[in-house]
Amino acid sequence: MIEHHQGYTAIKRYGRNSFRPAGKHPFKMIYNARAVKYDLIQQFEASTGINLPSGVKSNLCTQSVPILGKELAIMKLQIKENRK
Repeated sequence: MIEHHQGYTAIKRYGRNSFRPAGKHPFKMIYNARAVKYDLIQQFEASTGINLPSGVKSNLCTQSVPILGKELAIMKLQIKENRK
């Protein structure tokens, strides 16, 4: 699960040994690695315009994140080459 938050993510030096929040910045709280992988897959689908079958999505979600990134990059290159 990925939750979007608006909170203090930056700090500013105040005095010699203390810090204060510098301002509110958007950030994401990630509770589940599968949600991150699924988010990557959805971004890939949006950028290529191709909808992957649910079996392919679930197979990609079980892979480690570095391998998933490589797989999606290779697929994107192959799609670009095939469209030329």
